[in-house]
Amino acid sequence: MRVLNEQRTHNTPNPGTGVGVEADDAGNLDDVIYYRVAPPNDYAQVKYAVDARTPVNLEYLTSNDLLKKLVTSHRHVARNGDLVRVALMTNRAIDPADLLLRDRDARDGRLVPRAAQGGPKSDRGLARKKWAETAGVTEAELLAFFEDFYLETSEDIVSLRREVSLLMTANGLQSDDGAIDAGADWVARQVEDGHQRLSLNDIGNAITMMHLRAGTPWTPISIATLSHDPLADQAQCALDWVDRMDGNDAFTKVAPKPPATWDQLASEIEQIPGHLGAHRRLLLTGTMRQATGFKAGTVLRRVLGYEVGIRQGEQLWSSDVTTTAMEPIHHQRDLRLGGDPALVVSVTTDATSAVVNWIERAGVAIGTVHTALPRGGQVGPGSVPDPESAGALAIGIRDLARQIATQTGTLHVFLAGPLGLAVLLGHHWNRVMPTILYEHLGTTEYVQAFRVSA
Repeated sequence: MRVLNEQRTHNTPNPGTGVGVEADDAGNLDDVIYYRVAPPNDYAQVKYAVDARTPVNLEYLTSNDLLKKLVTSHRHVARNGDLVRVALMTNRAIDPADLLLRDRDARDGRLVPRAAQGGPKSDRGLARKKWAETAGVTEAELLAFFEDFYLETSEDIVSLRREVSLLMTANGLQSDDGAIDAGADWVARQVEDGHQRLSLNDIGNAITMMHLRAGTPWTPISIATLSHDPLADQAQCALDWVDRMDGNDAFTKVAPKPPATWDQLASEIEQIPGHLGAHRRLLLTGTMRQATGFKAGTVLRRVLGYEVGIRQGEQLWSSDVTTTAMEPIHHQRDLRLGGDPALVVSVTTDATSAVVNWIERAGVAIGTVHTALPRGGQVGPGSVPDPESAGALAIGIRDLARQIATQTGTLHVFLAGPLGLAVLLGHHWNRVMPTILYEHLGTTEYVQAFRVSA
């Protein structure tokens, strides 16, 4: 799927041309080889476990001489001076007690530069010496190996299938469990038949044979604010704000961590179109909250010639589905404070009371609060059941926003619904009024996130 995506989108200057599986002449790096137009090719050793009892540490790498085999195989595949990338891919987790491994850079999976820091008597220096002795090489040779070594850990089957499914969606293919299984079975048959190198033509012919085509391909765009996006390297444009958001994990990250600001995040999102070239069908990947999804949708608005798609659970919610506006249930509450109107989009839960309480405590100049609910007024996780309903509701809420818009002032928008709806709503947000998007900080608090011209 990566080969297919790179060849179609041209999102890398050195795209893949084929995939080797159990290939000859690669030593212990023969499990998967990613062939590119020019070096470096990627060589991977895959080690999956049925349980989590064995972490990745030097003891594990010593068993069966795994580290020594990786270093030796690296020397073999790079014997002609070729640039190479070698990887160990496993669903095991890193042992936090292993000094060199716990400092692995989560952004690219490499142990350097941190593993090279510190003198020979430092903790890292002593660890390097032990690793070099285990590998049967000098420390200099070990560090040369580290320059080309990538460690991909915690690659569980569920996450792997999700990534494959997203790439199948981006490539315009069926992407359900049956389609993934069919593709995996085809690869297995190639291995059994001794077909070690799968070319782009082989892949294309297999897709045709298995009737996997489902529609027009999409170009991935990655925005990650909660956790790093494993598909970022496949995206035409990728923003990674994970380390600039305040919080310890994806559940607590909501707002930028000073000195980072919402305005800086907005500015980087607004620069996305400059990286797209002629690409107009865009699949949004990555993890983000609703205000960020809405902002991304406004940057990629339909009136600017874009179509957007985003995976919502197992479905693809996209702006190109055939649908008509679904008029939402509309409630209005006058706060008798004067000032701007507010719109509360209540889909997974009715957030009206929480928003009103915050407005009154914060003293925001909002006079009237309007609430938009799905058809039937029922809120909950399944209140928007399919892509057609999502598109129809987004257009209906946009039309409601136009009705409550005033000639002056600002519309304040609060979102309580699925991310896919937020993206589609921003995508259709046009001819409304200047808009402020708020993000829920948890508990009873909200924060002003983005301003949108509409």
